[in-house]
Amino acid sequence: MNKRTLSSVVLAIVIISILVLNIPLLDTIFIFVLSVMGIYEYNKAFKNAGYHPIEWVEYIASLTIFFMGGYIDIQTKIVLARILIPILLILMFIYIFLKDLKVSVIDLAITLLSVVYIPFMFSFLKLILSMNMGRLLVMYAFFGAFSSDIFAYLIGCKFGKRKLCPTISPKKTVEGSIAGIIGVVITYIIITFIGNNYCGANLNYIYISILAVVAGITGQFGDLAASAIKRHCNIKDFGNILPGHGGILDRYDSVMFVAPVVYIFLKVYMGM
Repeated sequence: MNKRTLSSVVLAIVIISILVLNIPLLDTIFIFVLSVMGIYEYNKAFKNAGYHPIEWVEYIASLTIFFMGGYIDIQTKIVLARILIPILLILMFIYIFLKDLKVSVIDLAITLLSVVYIPFMFSFLKLILSMNMGRLLVMYAFFGAFSSDIFAYLIGCKFGKRKLCPTISPKKTVEGSIAGIIGVVITYIIITFIGNNYCGANLNYIYISILAVVAGITGQFGDLAASAIKRHCNIKDFGNILPGHGGILDRYDSVMFVAPVVYIFLKVYMGM
């Protein structure tokens, strides 16, 4: 528990420091590093299960994070995606043929999943940062996910009795899940209070509370998705870089699911 708490504090300090420094390139590099480390852990897990992901495709996909945000207009991004995606898919099949089918279609599917699951989902952090007051808003993605994990862990360990999804994650409980959602609501209200009173924001508490519930539920699906991958690959953690948590994917699995929800909600329902 001490290691877990210390890791959480250090992570929070690192994230807040990066946000306070307000250097867009540093933001991008941080998200890119998360993506690359996540891909490494993902590949290691599937290699452990006997698969062979096409790693060069995944790392190239991570580079797209540098083009997110305000660097390129949306129409140009759409055109580039329409050109690059089919080319990349064709190249991957050519790669399979050149390897004499030592890399299978299943390996190709695992590779494509990683591209969507890791760099694409992480890229929403950059999209949030590119919004007006993005440095405040991105806290909903980071600390919403973290608070859900913390509240669910603390309450689940002490009061949890009914199993939430025992076949995927035996330790998770219904009580912990509910506590996690409540934790996100509390965290979002605190962030909104700080934003409205000290940062000149004008965020609606009701809308933000709705977002908190949706994010709290979605973040837990992110955690279960990572658990399902680990169970399939027969591993306990994705890595050990973060004491008490495991690897990058163990810590940021919820963030990757919460970030798109936060971005879509703020963009569509709050017009930001």
